[in-house]
Amino acid sequence: MRVGPATHREILLLFAVLYAAATSIAAAEQPFLGQRPQPWLRQDRPILSAAETAQSWAQVVLYSPHVIRAKGSYRMWYIGTASASRSVDMSLGYAVSADGVHWTEHEANPILTPADLPWGSFWQTPFVLYDDETEMYEMWFTSLSDVETNDEGRLTSGVQQLGYATSRDGIGWNIRAQPVFEYGRSPCVLKEAASKYRMWMNSGPENNGQRSGLLGHIYEFASVDGIEWTQAAQPAIQPSGRLSSVVYPYVIRHDGQYYMWYGGHVAGGHFELFCAESDDGTNWTIDHERSAFPATRKINRFDGRYTSTPCVLADGDRLLLYYSARDLTDEYIDGNGKQRRDGSGVYRHIGVATSR
Repeated sequence: MRVGPATHREILLLFAVLYAAATSIAAAEQPFLGQRPQPWLRQDRPILSAAETAQSWAQVVLYSPHVIRAKGSYRMWYIGTASASRSVDMSLGYAVSADGVHWTEHEANPILTPADLPWGSFWQTPFVLYDDETEMYEMWFTSLSDVETNDEGRLTSGVQQLGYATSRDGIGWNIRAQPVFEYGRSPCVLKEAASKYRMWMNSGPENNGQRSGLLGHIYEFASVDGIEWTQAAQPAIQPSGRLSSVVYPYVIRHDGQYYMWYGGHVAGGHFELFCAESDDGTNWTIDHERSAFPATRKINRFDGRYTSTPCVLADGDRLLLYYSARDLTDEYIDGNGKQRRDGSGVYRHIGVATSR
């Protein structure tokens, strides 16, 4: 019996449908965090934005969220400025939420400005832990010394160092007078026992202050008090595959596994989030070909160009992913009312995505 062309098409269509169904079932059977991309449910609009805030201090840049749940509320610390993209006067803001999605900015923002720093020049990459027993907040952050700028006030160089502060309420902070590590960016800290702190942070094989070292290495660190840190001999994550950088590590322990989200530059001027897995938090399985949470690349989306600075909160039976975003717009108005341009876009949005 001879099969006609129409029957051939029907057979091919049937195989395509069966393959798609099998692929869909296989993906559904994979754990949520094991899928690429991870099937996060994104909000259509940012939860905080420089383009929408009524607070004048953060109407150019608003980004780098860190969120925890403490004392029955969701609490966020984030970075902003009203001067210019990549300026050297970033301050620290604070916001609260009842559900982790809808946020109210603290009326007395910014809670910390560059003038509050006993060392360094401006605030970057805050990370906060809350201890239920001591009822104290601990914050690790980075700032820069030996800062140099160009004629437009843009940062051109500086030595990034790790700082430490404590607080009773998360708003008023006691800041340690000196850095606690001489070379780093974007700390993520887990307190696994009373005298066992672990940190993952961008640093370099040589503490020479060069920015290139920070973009190319994520290291693990250990401490008994959260202040004195020992850096591992070898980096935990380095660029490979599609990634030309590895930046902004964020680690959680979930269902007996460690997961690390971090960002990286990819082709086309985009930046997106990848996720590595580990049994022990030291030896990581990476996938630098498939992103976990890509930029949407859509002109009408606030996260069209960048998904960055991840913060993942395990909250009961759901996970929340907070992230900084850049849209596909290059133009912005600076603090003097002048129209300016940043060819890589401006960090002006914070988004959230949920696992369910």
